[in-house]
This record gives sequence, C-alpha cells and structure tokens, in this order.
Amino acid sequence: MPKEYRVSIHDDVLTPEETLFDAGSEFSNLERPIPSHVFRFTLWGIALLLVVIFSVSFKFGVFDHAQYAGLALQNRSSNFSVPAPRGIITDATGQSLVKNTPSFDLLAVSKEVKLLLKEPAQIAAVAKALNVDVDELSQRITEQSTVTSVFPVTLDMSKDQVLAIQYLAPPGMYVVPDVKRSYVDGSMFSQIVGYIGKVNKDDLTSDPYYMITDSVGRLGIESQYEKYLRGDHGRLFFGDTTDVADVDATTGDTIILNINADLQRELYVQTKKILAEAGLSRGAAIIQNPDNGAVLAMVSFPTFDNNTFVKGLSQKQYDSIFNNPARPLFNRVISGLYNPGSTIKPLMGLMGLEEHIITPNTTIQDCVSITIPNPYNPDVSYIFKNWRVDLGAFNLRRAIADSCNIFFFSVGGGFGKIVGLGVERIVHYLQSVLADDILGIDLTGEASGFVPTPDWKESNRGEQWYQGDTYNISIGQGDLSVTPLWLNAYISAVANGGTMYQPQVAYRITDIDGNIIKNIQPQVLAKMPFSDANLAEIKSDMQETVISGTAGIFKDIPVSVAAKTGTAEVAKGRSINSLFTAFAPANNPEISMTVLIEGSASNQGYALRVAHEVFKWYFAKTVLP
Repeated sequence: MPKEYRVSIHDDVLTPEETLFDAGSEFSNLERPIPSHVFRFTLWGIALLLVVIFSVSFKFGVFDHAQYAGLALQNRSSNFSVPAPRGIITDATGQSLVKNTPSFDLLAVSKEVKLLLKEPAQIAAVAKALNVDVDELSQRITEQSTVTSVFPVTLDMSKDQVLAIQYLAPPGMYVVPDVKRSYVDGSMFSQIVGYIGKVNKDDLTSDPYYMITDSVGRLGIESQYEKYLRGDHGRLFFGDTTDVADVDATTGDTIILNINADLQRELYVQTKKILAEAGLSRGAAIIQNPDNGAVLAMVSFPTFDNNTFVKGLSQKQYDSIFNNPARPLFNRVISGLYNPGSTIKPLMGLMGLEEHIITPNTTIQDCVSITIPNPYNPDVSYIFKNWRVDLGAFNLRRAIADSCNIFFFSVGGGFGKIVGLGVERIVHYLQSVLADDILGIDLTGEASGFVPTPDWKESNRGEQWYQGDTYNISIGQGDLSVTPLWLNAYISAVANGGTMYQPQVAYRITDIDGNIIKNIQPQVLAKMPFSDANLAEIKSDMQETVISGTAGIFKDIPVSVAAKTGTAEVAKGRSINSLFTAFAPANNPEISMTVLIEGSASNQGYALRVAHEVFKWYFAKTVLP
C-alpha cells in the first residue's frame, strides 16, 4: 500500500520531502538563497591566497635563489673560505714596505679524509712528509672532522712537503695556494707599518667579514687601514660541484704613504747609533713636511721586528715584546708624554710678543738666577736658576739662541719690569694651539697632552697655584706634558706661517690596478693666534740658535736652519731628556724635525746630534754643490 506523505510546519522534525520546498512557497523558512556578498568574499579570499602563494614562490625562486642554491650546494659539497691577499703598502716613491710571498697550505675535507684514518701506512707517510707525529695528526683529523667540513692541516708548506703530498695523494687532502705576509726592513718601519695577527673571538663576533682562517691588522697602518687592505675572500668547493666554479680571492687595496723610505732608514740608523753610543735605549723622532703635515719619517725606540709576528712568537720573543718594561710596541712619538723643556720657548716668545708683554728689544741683564720671596713668609725665598751662568744683556733673540731660562721666567710669570703673561693667558694660548688635544694622526694610540691649571692643582693636589708653577711651565717643566708629535706640529706651524695641520702618514689609496680610490687631503686643524710679524720674528730668532747659540753644530748644513735645543729634567740631578726641534731651509721649509732621547745622566746634546746627522744627509742629497 503506498505511503502517505504529509507536511507539517509545526513539527520540529524535518522530513525528507520538506526539503523540496523552494523559497517561493509559503514555507519559505525552509530554504533561503546565500547572500551575494558571501560569494564575493570567498572569491577575493581565494584570489588573495593565490597571490600570496605566487609571491612567496617568486621570492624563494627568484630573489632568494642564490641563498637557497647556496644551501643546496652546501648539502652536497664542502667549501673553504680563502683569505684574500692583503694590499701592498708603499712609501711615497713606490718602494714596497711589505711583501706577499706565494705559499701553500694543506686542507682536509672532513667527509673524505676519514678514509685516511683507515689506512695506517698512508697516514704514517703523510705525517712523515709533514714532519709531525702520526698520533697527533690522527687526533687532529678525528677532532676537526667532527666540527667543520673543511679544515687546515698545515700552513706554509715547504716545496718538498708539497711534492711529497702530491705524490702520496692522500684521500680528502688538498694542497691550495696562499700568500704569506712579510715586511721589508721590519724593525725600521714597524712603528709605522704595524703587523698582522690571527683573528680572535672578538674579531669574529664584531665583524661578519672575518673567517677563522683570516689575519687582521693589529698595529700601525695595517690596523688603521684594515678595511682597505683586507680584500675579498675567495672560496674553494670540494665534492659534487660540477656546476659551481671556485671563487678567486680579490687582493686588497694599496696604501701609498707619505713616508720616504730612504729618509726613514737614515733616521732609524742615526737614532739607533746615538742611543748605542750613549748606552741608552729609549728615544723618538719624527720628520714632517711643514706645509701640509705629511709624515716623512718616524722612529721610536726600543722597536720590534714585525716579521716575528708572521712567523709566530717563541716564548722568548713574546717576553721580549709584551713583558719588556721598555715597551717596544709603545710608539713614543704619538703616545709618549714628556715635558717639552726649552723647546717651548719659541711659543712663549710668541705669546709675549702678541700680548705686548715684551718686544724684540726687551732686555734683561745677565742670565743667572732670580729670587722670589715667599708671599706668606718674608724670611723664606725661592731661587730659580738658569741652566748655566750667562752674563750680558739678553733680548728675545739671544734668549732663544742661548736658551735663557731667566728671560722666559720673566715672560711667563713676571719679574722686574716685565709684568709676565700669567698662567691664565699661558693656558689659553697653549690650548689654542692644541697642546692638550688629539691631533688625529692616522695611527692608533695617539695621546693628548696635558696643560695644568690652578683649578686642576687645587682639585687634584689640594694646593694653590704659585708663581713658581708659572715659571716652570714657562720653560716647559712642571706638570706641562706633550707628545713629540705635538712638538713637531707646533714647530711646523711656526715654519709655515701659523697653520697647524693634521699629521698624516698615508697619502693615497688605490686598487690593485692603480685606480685612485681616495686621495688623503691635508687637513687644517687650527691657525696660530699670532701675527705674521711675530711669527717672522721667532723664525729669525730660531736661526740665531745656529748662528751664535746652542745649535752651532748645524753651521755646516748647506741651508739655513731654524732650531731650538731643549732639556727636561726627569729625576732631579739624576736624569734628563734631551730634545731638539728644527726646520729647514728656514725661509722656505721642506722638513721639520723633532728628536727626543730619554734618560741621559747629563746634557750631552744627544737629540741635537741625531738631527744634525739626518739634516746633513738629507741636504747633501737635495742641495746641488
């Protein structure tokens, strides 16, 4: 019997037949159309998803192709970062101060070299060829192959070792070319050129450029211009690399210095000779072009041979450099702080002239001593002496030529009819010529000088400033301290008419093909606050030092020399530093020079003698007979 169907809209249960009603019926609550905006949202969602998928695929396949291709290559091969040959460093005439010598290293590929451990006879033969213990070699291979894909077995192989390894052809070992750094006349140039050393953890974490096999500049030009000298890494691939070519390393840039190598050698030889004759070991000297600040030569003693760092230091060598109280790595020209002694007197003369404290014709009678009473106790007085007894009238010219302390005591602190500059004006002028500033030489480790003030003395020593303190700084003693670099910079400014230049060791940077990357232009640091007339007066007075004063030895130089001798007492009555500063030719200066010899027992003029020999050599070469 056929089943009867009926529809009830009151029941909660929906029968199958009821689903056939459409929205047009009176039972429209059973079927409703989906709103059109739902279809639009769905369509846009699908489209957006497709765009995202396409964009990500395009990024991975095109933009990040090299990255992921590299990862894929690493999965099927091993590679080794090849250190780049460092750039060359030359002097101003093109003489190379460094050498890159071809060498060979032995690398091991971890996945392959493990097979060698299974061949006792062959690994013994390899150990013999490399002149190492076989157990030590086996241990190194075992340890290194678990932590890296490629590692060096030995560096800087001899020719015989290369031939032996090529003959043995051990699995997983490859002879690869490298470059070994060495230095020409290392000890003579080491304070300028510096040295390189293997990278450490700090280098690796601070700069992503470095790899474990790299070297880095540690001192001098090697350090200062590291980013130019280091070049770009190469890469060697081992394994399944038929579709990948090795990448050649790119040599670093060339640094051309202002240094004149022949002048540098002469300065080194003469300074070393005088030190040896005097039984001393510490000294410093610098020569510059006063017209632009270019550093032409610079030595500091004791020095070191930078080639020892390339070869690797023995314990004895390490102790002689790093545990040596004389500090051979310490560049005394740029880092040493010393009393300038009488070499400050031309500057004091300029101050006195500029402030109208004196004129060129101001005179004192005799240069012996002055006595200053204690302002708080009339029964006590202080005697300030000259370094020798000199009689007669002393004007500014004779005071500079004969280095009269009494005249400059008077200029600085006042005495008799000369009212004196006073400490405030002296400090002002010293600071205006950068005596307590960094000059910015392109070498690491420059120190700034120190100019004492009454406030400093009060806060640091709990003492007031006395007239005697002013007297002391007026002759370059007391707490006033400067670097030989600053001394030469100030005397260069006197020579050139009042411009203080930044000292510069490097002149130009080029690529390996000689294309100029950077010209290092002279940089003006300051203008001396003195009139042209006063500067001309002091230049003339400094010439008198040679004509009739304490630098008479320079009379045999074939050009006019403007000079100032100096001594600075280090340990009262026991030790002095000998100083000398000069420029020549006096009216058209080519070079300015400052020399310091430390620790003499008496005033023997050691610095003067060094400078004389160098000037004689230099002008014999440059002045026609």
